[in-house]
Order: sequence, then C-alpha cells, then structure tokens
Amino acid sequence: MKRIVLPVLLFFCTPILFLNCGDSGSDSGVTISGVVTDSDSGDPLIGASVLITSPIEFSNLFTTTDSTGAYTFVNIEINDPIDFVIQVSSNSYQTQSQPIDAALPGRVYSLDFQLVEEGDDDGGSGGGVVVEGDPGVPAAIVLNEVSEEEINIRQTGGIVSSTFSFSVQDSSGRNMDQDSPVTVNFQILNGPDGGEAVVPASAETNSNGIVATSLFSGDSAGVVRVEAFFIREDGARISSSPILIAISGGFPHPDHFFVASENRNLEGFGFISEELEYKLVASVGDKFGNPVKIGTSVDFRSLDAGIINGSATTNENGFASVSFYPNGARPENNANGIGFFNVRAHTFDENNDDLDADVLLLFTTRTALITFDSGTFSVPANGSDNVSFTVTDLNGYPMAAGTTIAVTAEGTIGVAGDSEVLLGDYFVGGNGVTNFTVTLSDLDEENSNVVPSSVTVTVTTPSGYQTSSTLAGTRAKIK
Repeated sequence: MKRIVLPVLLFFCTPILFLNCGDSGSDSGVTISGVVTDSDSGDPLIGASVLITSPIEFSNLFTTTDSTGAYTFVNIEINDPIDFVIQVSSNSYQTQSQPIDAALPGRVYSLDFQLVEEGDDDGGSGGGVVVEGDPGVPAAIVLNEVSEEEINIRQTGGIVSSTFSFSVQDSSGRNMDQDSPVTVNFQILNGPDGGEAVVPASAETNSNGIVATSLFSGDSAGVVRVEAFFIREDGARISSSPILIAISGGFPHPDHFFVASENRNLEGFGFISEELEYKLVASVGDKFGNPVKIGTSVDFRSLDAGIINGSATTNENGFASVSFYPNGARPENNANGIGFFNVRAHTFDENNDDLDADVLLLFTTRTALITFDSGTFSVPANGSDNVSFTVTDLNGYPMAAGTTIAVTAEGTIGVAGDSEVLLGDYFVGGNGVTNFTVTLSDLDEENSNVVPSSVTVTVTTPSGYQTSSTLAGTRAKIK
C-alpha cells in the first residue's frame, strides 16, 4: 500500500473589496477597478491579466494592469443586480478570483488583489511537504513557458508564431504521467480576426504531463487571448488563465504614412540653437491602419533648413520621432515664400518601393517687429482710449507658436483687451495673431491734471528672447 502525505497549503491571498456608492458616470453602468500587487513585497504587478469569468455574457471583457498595477472596467452596462467574478493571473503567480455580489447599476466597486508566487503556498517559508504516489484526478492547467510574448504579422519577415507549454496537474500539484494522459484543447478567445490560429487545436499530454501548441499570426495587428482547457470525465471544464500575445503590424502603407511637428511655425530663422529642440514624428501604419511592426526604420531629411537626426525606428504604436534644431539657415527658395521649408520622412512598403511623407514648416525670426497704429494716445480723466498695434517677425509672418505678448502702462493707467496673449500656431496673420488692440483707462478718480504716461509692448519668444516697444501718451484733464 502506497503512503500518501498530504501537503499543508497556506494561501496568503487576501481579498480586499471597497464599495464606493458614487456615480460611475452612467445610470446603468458598473465600474470595477483595483490594484494587483505581490503578496510578499507589495510591489505592483505590471501586465497582469484581469478578466470577468462570470456571468458568462461578460466573459469577453478583459484588460491588463498598467505600470502602477491598476486595472479598470468602465461602465459595464447592466439593468439589474448581478454577481460578478473577477479573475487575475500573472506569469509565475497563482491565479486568484474574487466575487462582487449583487453589483448595482450606477455604482463604482474597488477590488484589489494580492497574488502569491507559484511554489510559495507555504507563505515563503521554503519548506513544503512532498506528496508521494501516482497523480490523481486532473484538476488544473498551469502555464510553463511562452516562447514569444509578441509576434509579427505574417509575411513581414519577423517572428510569426509563439509556442507555449502547459502542465496538467492533479489537486496536489503533481503532473499527470504516461498512465493518465489528458487531451487538452486550445482556443482563441479574442483577437484581431486576421486569420490567426492555434496549431494544433488539441493535443495529449506526454509522459511528464506536458502539452504544447503554437499561435500563428494572421494579417492584422492586435492582442490575442488564448485559452487551454479540458473536459474531465465528470463533465467539469478545467481551463488555464488566458495567455495574451501581441501581434504587431505589417509593412508601411502610403495611406497610413505621415510626418508632423507639434507646431509648424518655429522660432529658427537665421540663428543656431542647440537648446531649441523640436520633435518631428512619423506615424507609420500598415494597410489596415494598424501600427507597423516595432523597429521599422524611418529616415528623415530637412530640405533647405535646420539640422535633423537622420533616422529612427517605430515603437509599439507605429511612431518614430527625431529631434530637429535651428542651424542658422534663412530658407528662401520654397514656393510658399521666405522662411518656409519641407521636412521629409522616408521608408519602404511591402514591395520595397519608396514611401515619402512631407510636412511644411516655417522658420520665423526671434526678433519681433512691433508697430503702433498711431503716434501717441490720450486718455481723458475718468475715461479711456484704444491703442492698436501689430506684431510680426522681421519677414512679416506671425511670431512662432508659444510666443507671449504682454502690454503694460506707466502711471495711473489700466490696460484691458489684448494685454496678455499666448500665440498659437499660425502661418497667416489677423486679429489676435498679428493685429491687437488694448483699452487704456484712467484709474485716478481724484486728479484730473495732465499726466505723462506710456504703454510698452513686450514680445517674448519660446526661447526667452525679448523685443519691446514703447508708445508715449498722456492722461489728459477734462475739457
């Protein structure tokens, strides 16, 4: 007769549930959020999979934790009280589930998870009791390894498949053996529907209780959620925690290739500056509008002005960015006029043909030209007078985006109107862009004598360079 010593299992999986009865932002929506941490260290678990396992009609809802370990399900539409079960899993940690009983429409629920590492059932004491004998009834599927957490769209030249293996174990954590094989099925729960597939769709565990399959990408980018499961002889369905595999994009496509700058009117005409750093970003998508695969190379060149980093590679969102600086150029050969120039981004499509995208930029001078519409002003006692003026760069264009215009007055004169202006991004002048008006008002109710005064307009560029001009006038007595 075989001797079986049962293990002592101590789980440190403390559920924490806080109910916030505030408005979730929808009369029928339920919002569920929380934080997932390591039970020992308290550190946030990044990228943990969080899904709703019950009720079944919401089982397609899942998310992952962010850099702080936080997750959120926003405004889950319900009409009546519902019992939810939330499941959290992370590589090398034990899967944990917690209920929210009778969730009410219009409420916000906070549900935190503290996950225990695999093999740490005894709370980290390092001991553990060995279970002897043959494995019993299969009770769990445990993920062993994932070869690639991110693959590429097929025919892009990158890795297009990821292999993952599982162990099928009994309730004591022992792998099944050659005498107790289990047929495991694999299915895609969610994905971009681009033809991705798991092959094989089912397989039998080997003599060590291990089974493996592979996910092959299709022609669309997105996140694929894969599940392994088996049906036990008693009818129970045993499943793994969902595996998340990212499929990154395909080749650049001309309909989804653009280059831009946060602002197009830039301080930079005729001077050199390493401190004035501008960012240029290329947006690169494939034929479906998905981000191209990470690491796609994009070349940049500046035509007629500026100095620019020559190349960059795309990130997970399909963006490639470089820095750009004024280099002393005074561009004047562009068809749009003096100061204008083009920056070009370049890459290749799936046929190795050139793809180009241009953006038109304008270098304006850091020195402003300030012109008053009149030669003086006269504010009557207890009255007001208007002063109009224009501000352009030395070539007649609006000053660079981010330039400030401030108007101050000497004496007992108040200033209203366009007295504090932050310029936006403009190529063409107009009211509030190059043309401004302030109203000057008498603030001295007791003295009606003629008093000399002045108004000063100060223009400050994004680099801090200032230009000022002053208009003299008076506060006149009552006639």
